[in-house]
Amino acid sequence: MGKNLIGFYDSGVGGLSVLKVALNKIKNKNFAFFGDTLRMPYGARTDEEIRDYTLEAMGFFKDLGVDLSIIACNTATSHGLREAKTKYNYPIIGVVEPGSFNAIERTSNNKVALVATKSCVESGVYDKVLKDMDPSIELRSVYCPDLTLAIERGEFGEDHMDAIVKKYLDEFGDYDFDTMILGCTHYPLVEDSFKRIFKRQGKRVLMVDPAYKTVLDAINILDLSQEEVPNRSIDFYITGDIDKFRYTMEKIVDLSDFDVKFHSVKIEDLEKYKK
Repeated sequence: MGKNLIGFYDSGVGGLSVLKVALNKIKNKNFAFFGDTLRMPYGARTDEEIRDYTLEAMGFFKDLGVDLSIIACNTATSHGLREAKTKYNYPIIGVVEPGSFNAIERTSNNKVALVATKSCVESGVYDKVLKDMDPSIELRSVYCPDLTLAIERGEFGEDHMDAIVKKYLDEFGDYDFDTMILGCTHYPLVEDSFKRIFKRQGKRVLMVDPAYKTVLDAINILDLSQEEVPNRSIDFYITGDIDKFRYTMEKIVDLSDFDVKFHSVKIEDLEKYKK
């Protein structure tokens, strides 16, 4: 194996929702988190750009010596997972298949809603994966650019966030879904807003955060025990403003039990990994 290290990759703070689950489930690994904040939001990028960024991040993790990488970003999973797994010979997993599997487990009426980025929705990846797993599943999708950006800025005020969430949920109209996939790793960070809106509307909707099944898949792949290791570390590798990332991160996750370090990554140093 590598250096007892698991890597998490996202365009920004969204991947922290996956890291949070890992903190509770994985007790004997150190973590590395790559946040490509300089080039986010990925939802506005081309397919080719997202693929290249993903290859760069996975190559970066390979050189760090990770045991496994989690592409903790639905958009990057949609456009970069297949190519990354072809290029690099170490375990790499994404969040789309785990999220789809969990949605199928939860739905009773086979009507599923997806909120995600524009790029993820337009890729059709969830449609394909869900249909491959269960052809009877019906999926409708809405992309939510303002929501991703508000979370990235750390704008978690209840009234502000609820108004943004309601705007996008209203786009589903009379679609009678019973299960919703939070198809951007930013969105589980404001899951309570979704729940409040559904409660006000008198709807019972089961929420799917792909992080849980994704982390369980990582545990199974690495055959991890429940042994706890003290003095663990988390290294953050950030392409943009570290202070801005840290400001939002500290609102999301408590890392007081970890040795935390931040590192600045230059985009030009990543170019070699996509060749």
